[in-house]
Amino acid sequence: MADAFLIIHIMAGFTALIAAGAALGTAKGRAWHRRAGLSYVLAMLVVTLTTLALVVVRPNLFLFLIGIFSFYLVFTGWRAGLLRDGRPRLPDHLAGTAMALTGGAMLVMGAIRLFAAGGAQPVILLVFGSIGLTLALSDWRDWRQGAIIGKARIARHLTRMLAGTIATITAAVVVNLSFLPPLVVWLGPTVLITPLIMWWNTRILRPAPSV
Repeated sequence: MADAFLIIHIMAGFTALIAAGAALGTAKGRAWHRRAGLSYVLAMLVVTLTTLALVVVRPNLFLFLIGIFSFYLVFTGWRAGLLRDGRPRLPDHLAGTAMALTGGAMLVMGAIRLFAAGGAQPVILLVFGSIGLTLALSDWRDWRQGAIIGKARIARHLTRMLAGTIATITAAVVVNLSFLPPLVVWLGPTVLITPLIMWWNTRILRPAPSV
């Protein structure tokens, strides 16, 4: 049973990588972009569900938390592109709650393991937990201030989908480049791609030139 879940998990991850590349390479807002984006979200949903199934068969709290963190990024990015009125619904609040709880659990687990044994895994938990908890809290803060529309909505969509892509690439790197140090394979894609996200957001959010 575990082998079947693992095969589906790998196939879904490969599909997610292809769909992410297709979404990035197609005109934003067009039909092919939306189709590629939806394919990416569905593939990542399968990745997450098979991760949870594998965790049930072979208990691993670390992978369980990482799975929730990864899908949260993709889900919130997809919702930002879908909700043109910029107003959250129940699924968005549920996702934020799940990520806040997951982020808190990652921070606690990371701190305990860091003081108990050290190593790379606690650092990974602390980094991803901080990112996830910060994003969840920022969602609630932004929603209290009003609807997220216009450039802010596009920037949120871009940020979260690219962050989800980082998670997908990280999974591929962890599996295929295991000879590298753990911190390099787990945090390397985040360090390399995050500046691109920041640069792209700056371009989106900058004021239009005055005539």
